Amino acid sequence: TCALPICNSSANVVITSNTVSIYSSNVGYMEMPQNSQSTAYTTVLSDSGKHIIHPSTDNNARTFTIANNSSVAYPLGTVLTFVNAANVVTIAINNDTMYASGYAANTGSRTLTAYGVASAIKVGTTTWVISGTNLT
Repeated sequence: TCALPICNSSANVVITSNTVSIYSSNVGYMEMPQNSQSTAYTTVLSDSGKHIIHPSTDNNARTFTIANNSSVAYPLGTVLTFVNAANVVTIAINNDTMYASGYAANTGSRTLTAYGVASAIKVGTTTWVISGTNLT
């Protein structure tokens, strides 16, 4: 047993007899909300933790662009997931650097073919790493 309330050292979490309160922390989603896009699309801050889908009803090649740090300052650790249900999606990045996981020298846009899923993780101020299935 322990005395209530209990706080962590930085007071971001407070536990009382029937409540857990979290302050100044982004807990994230329990699921991965969907953002369906049938046109060329540039990511926005609210896409963090979501999946951006190119739906099967749009059988056209599309380009989804990860916004550069100077226009959208995503926090480190941001994850953007891309799902392609038809044709191909080019996942592009402007000015910042995107590495394909496992290929340190392989930077730039990636192609996600039909039924592919890829996640991009922000690992530095202007650096992303992307990995997934059906991703070249």
